[in-house]
Amino acid sequence: MKLLGIGDNVFDHYRWRKELYPGGNSVNVPVLARRYDGSEAGYIGLIADDREGRHFLKALDEEGLDVSRVRMMHGVTARNYIEIDEQGDRHFVGNNGRETAQYQSMLMLTPVDYAMMEQYDLVHTSIHSWLDMYHVAMSRWAPLSMDFSGEYTRINMGQLCPLLRFAFFSGGDKSEEEVRTLAKAAVDNGAKTAVVTMGMRGSYLLEKGREHRQEAHAAQVVDALGAGDSFIAAFLARYHANGGDLADAANEGSAYAARCCGHYGAFGHAIAEE
Repeated sequence: MKLLGIGDNVFDHYRWRKELYPGGNSVNVPVLARRYDGSEAGYIGLIADDREGRHFLKALDEEGLDVSRVRMMHGVTARNYIEIDEQGDRHFVGNNGRETAQYQSMLMLTPVDYAMMEQYDLVHTSIHSWLDMYHVAMSRWAPLSMDFSGEYTRINMGQLCPLLRFAFFSGGDKSEEEVRTLAKAAVDNGAKTAVVTMGMRGSYLLEKGREHRQEAHAAQVVDALGAGDSFIAAFLARYHANGGDLADAANEGSAYAARCCGHYGAFGHAIAEE
């Protein structure tokens, strides 16, 4: 498939390893989809012009993404500080604040960006990308996929789900009943496909007229960061390739997420801290 990510990017700073890894849902998903099956992939976003930002852009180029619409801004690259527990689960323990290029220079989409969207099968973004004013327009140029992560409310679901081909949610802290209720709310609000991932408990997927409960694949967990994005990437690519087979795409997503747990960072390309 042809998958375009638009929105957030950040470095995940593993302080105990003294390493930083490129990340952010909107950029991870196209990178990981390209790795999964060679999908054509691109990215639109803001990157700082410091050492870390230049490394980030180089990594995307090496992964084969179209980065022709990436903006490089003067400033400091955003960082999330990460700790890993004994089970390999990642915990965000802070960031480097608001003095970053990504925070101070909001992404403004232009007609050239919309023309690029039209060339892709799907556009993927995240709730953390601060693109609220553009969602309606984005959905008119290409089918739209959104990762809500854990940041969903009755209000933003009501506003966004009518625009979405795919809606992804994190539900690791929810019961099975709560997960099903969440997915149903997304579909009732207009999303064509709702997916709720639950970590090692697997995932639940719902469309009008069909549902699927996917178990997690066994994993040798080194680092679970990026596993959810890996699931999304493989699910979207496989769903497109198989003509919409929900169960097959979910199984591929689960298997790919398990493989992602075997290495640090969402897609590697570490840089040493200074």
